[in-house]
Amino acid sequence: MSASQRRVEAIIFDLDDTLIDWSNPSVSREQYYEPKIAAIHDSLSSAGHKLPSVGEFFILVDQAIISVWAEAKKNWQITSFGDMLERLLMELDLDLNKIDMDHLLRRLDWGPRPGVLPFPDTVPVLKILSQMGYRLGLLTNSFMPMWVRDAELHAYQLLPYLDARISAADIGYLKPHPNIYLAILDTLQASPERTVFVGDRPLNDIAGANEAGLISVLMAPPHLNRLEENVVPDYTISCLSQLLPILAYLETG
Repeated sequence: MSASQRRVEAIIFDLDDTLIDWSNPSVSREQYYEPKIAAIHDSLSSAGHKLPSVGEFFILVDQAIISVWAEAKKNWQITSFGDMLERLLMELDLDLNKIDMDHLLRRLDWGPRPGVLPFPDTVPVLKILSQMGYRLGLLTNSFMPMWVRDAELHAYQLLPYLDARISAADIGYLKPHPNIYLAILDTLQASPERTVFVGDRPLNDIAGANEAGLISVLMAPPHLNRLEENVVPDYTISCLSQLLPILAYLETG
């Protein structure tokens, strides 16, 4: 079947708990972030900027992160980590004209959190879908720019299979806001009625996909229990391999 004859032309995936398994991280959020924020603190201090102690700086950054997410949930618009950090540094009376923000973000040395790995069938399924000619996209509600989180995708060997990748930080909107779905559809040059969206959060991924007119698939692995009575996906799977017969049905149904 040629691409033009298909019922489905593109498939978009969420990242966390859809392509990668967060059931068993071996370090806490704080343990993961602390050395990264310490590296930013070291970079700024080495450049002569006056800062609170590294422990106090981490608390300020952590409080700012919590505030950003609390505000974002009011209207599904998100401030990026870089913009949040800029605002915090201004509040600490640092001269932003003397600070290279891209350099600071690179000092995060982003990568997979220990214990977080792709689901066993993630790479095999993406490889099959890519070979079948589907356009594949990634849409994540991260306030880190996509280029930062690409380090994870590279480590997981997922990058070669993804034709487009968008982070909420890139455009300022979170799922379920329609703008983030429109952005990835535009990048993939795909129409919503011929696009499948796979995600694990009913109130974000599925509700947004339904509203945008995509074919929605809830990823419900055994370690999650996120069913919502008011949000009904078109299909539900417990592993990515179960997506393949759904696509076969959609193409012949």
